[in-house]
Amino acid sequence: MSTKPSERIVVFVTPAQKLAISNTADGLGISVSELMRRAVLNFNATSEQIKVAGIVDRLRAPKTPDALNVALRHVAEKAAAREAKAAAVNAAANAAAAQKAAALAKPPKPESAPESDESTEPGDTDAGASITGGHSK
Repeated sequence: MSTKPSERIVVFVTPAQKLAISNTADGLGISVSELMRRAVLNFNATSEQIKVAGIVDRLRAPKTPDALNVALRHVAEKAAAREAKAAAVNAAANAAAAQKAAALAKPPKPESAPESDESTEPGDTDAGASITGGHSK
């Protein structure tokens, strides 16, 4: 898999160096650019860097979406939507059941309730009562 070169590197050389490079490229039957690429790739100190740069370029290249990943993402989104809907329905049912249980748990209020919780009958007083339950004299 090769990619078409698209980046430019400007190298300043003397007129004599340019003539020598051009003559070498012509003698090999390749372009000056190809001669320079091959020279750099064969230069040990930089060839590893160039290879790594090529790998990085391939990794950064935009990729077409994988059909399987697209399909799996779509299925996962649908499943998540179904689960969210089921959770909402379940929450609504639980809330309704809780309201119903709360309504059934409340005792009905009598229509005429006395104002105080303690009822007193005539002759029933705490006067003379002690803590121990006996009456004082």
